[in-house]
Amino acid sequence: MVRITGPLIIVLSLLLSFGGLAAPHDNLPHIRVCGDAIDWPPYTYVLNDKARGYDVDILEEVFTKQGLSYDITMTSWSRCLRGAKNGEFDLALSASFNVRRDKDYLYTDWYYAITPHYVYSTERFPDGLVISNVKDLAQYRVCGNHGYNYSDFQLSNITRVGHSVHDCLEQVRQGKCDIYLNWAEILHAIKEMWGIDLITDELVSVAVPEMKPHKFYMLISRKLEQRHELKQYLDQHLRTIRQQE
Repeated sequence: MVRITGPLIIVLSLLLSFGGLAAPHDNLPHIRVCGDAIDWPPYTYVLNDKARGYDVDILEEVFTKQGLSYDITMTSWSRCLRGAKNGEFDLALSASFNVRRDKDYLYTDWYYAITPHYVYSTERFPDGLVISNVKDLAQYRVCGNHGYNYSDFQLSNITRVGHSVHDCLEQVRQGKCDIYLNWAEILHAIKEMWGIDLITDELVSVAVPEMKPHKFYMLISRKLEQRHELKQYLDQHLRTIRQQE
């Protein structure tokens, strides 16, 4: 049994709230959605061959229950981004902001924020790390996931070393990376939902000091003819979600 508390309670509370919003635009087509199938719970993940998570519950509220149709493909994040850019998909879920993406896609309003963390090994750094802000991380070999956007960390020396959290943490254990960047909510959900505690033995996960939570958005394909109508519609609903928090 999957148990998610915070985000899902918010979504369930929106059922009556959405009834007071304007009706969906008549010309919105069937929406082709994509999400990251690897390591992004509780927002998007696959369970029993079906897409699950906070994002999916939002889609049910803003599309299905409002008379609009959609389908969702769970794939690698790189393919999801590529497909939304070239028009294979109309909407990509759970994306952070950067200037380049803003040129390739139409951003919705943000709808959740998560806590930036860094992970290191006490085998390599038995006395820990003295980090007062994100700039202090620049002196280390910093690693991240392929296809992920780390612009909110404001670091220029991030090396992509793996497609999953597990792969990247193995690089830290082996000493090929000093630090791995991720987010507290993702690491916690992997443990709580899948029973996989990736932060074990010598690994330590710490919040980046003096750094605000990172905001996440949906990306609308610029190939979609009704992209501006879809943005207007989604923004209205996503703002309502934030107001419920």
